[in-house]
Amino acid sequence: MKGHFNTDTVKLGQPIQYYLTARYGSTQQILFPDSTFSFAPFEFQKKIFFTTQTANNISYDSVIYTLSTFEIDSLQWLALPIFQTQQKDCVTFYSQADTVFFKQLVSTVPDSLAINQLPLKTNTAYNPVSWLLNYPILLIVGGSLLLIILLIWIFFGKKIKRYYTVKRLTRSHATFLDRFEISLEELKTSFSPELAETSMTIWKKYMEELSTKPYTKYTSREILEVEKRVSHFIQSIV
Repeated sequence: MKGHFNTDTVKLGQPIQYYLTARYGSTQQILFPDSTFSFAPFEFQKKIFFTTQTANNISYDSVIYTLSTFEIDSLQWLALPIFQTQQKDCVTFYSQADTVFFKQLVSTVPDSLAINQLPLKTNTAYNPVSWLLNYPILLIVGGSLLLIILLIWIFFGKKIKRYYTVKRLTRSHATFLDRFEISLEELKTSFSPELAETSMTIWKKYMEELSTKPYTKYTSREILEVEKRVSHFIQSIV
C-alpha cells in the first residue's frame, strides 16, 4: 500500500489531496478510512473512490482524500491505514508517512498590537441594504390574528355590541339632558315661540334617535296621538 500528497507545500485552509492505494489478494476484503476517521492535523473535506480492478487474483483499490489544515506547524505529516477484515477482528496496515511543508503568508505574528497601529480603514458611508419582507411569517401572524378576532367575535360578539350600544345611548342621553335643561332654563327666563320651538326640536331629535318614528316631521297633534297610542299599548300589556 502507498499513501502520499499531491504537493510538497500547503497553505492555511487550502485544499490538498492525499492518494491512498492498496494491492491485495482478490479473496481478501479491505476497508479504507471514511469521514469519521481522524485525519489530524488535517481536516476531512471529501473523498473519491475508484472501482476495484482485479487481474491475476490481485485486486487494486485507490482513494483520493481532499483535506485541509488550519495548523501552523512548519512540517506536517500524515499516514493512513487500511483495515483487512477477518472472521473475529481486523488487521490494520499503515502506509508510509508523507510530509508537507506549511507555507506561511505572515512572517511574524505579534502577541499584541496597539489599536492605533492596526491597519484598519474607516468607512462611515451609508450602504443601502434592500429590505426583505418575510412573507411566510407575515401570513402566519396575519392568519393567527384573524382567527383570534373571529373567535372573540363568535363568543363575545353580542356582549361587545351590547356594551357599545349602551355606551352610545348613555352618552347620547347625557348630551340630550344637558341641551334640553339649558333650553328649558332659557325658556323659563324669557318665553318666546322661537325658544319653545327650539326646545321641542331638541326633544324630537332625541326621540327620533330612540325610535324609528320621524318625530321631527310630526306636528304637535300627531305627536300627542302617537304618545296616546303608545300609552294605551303599554297599559294593555300591563
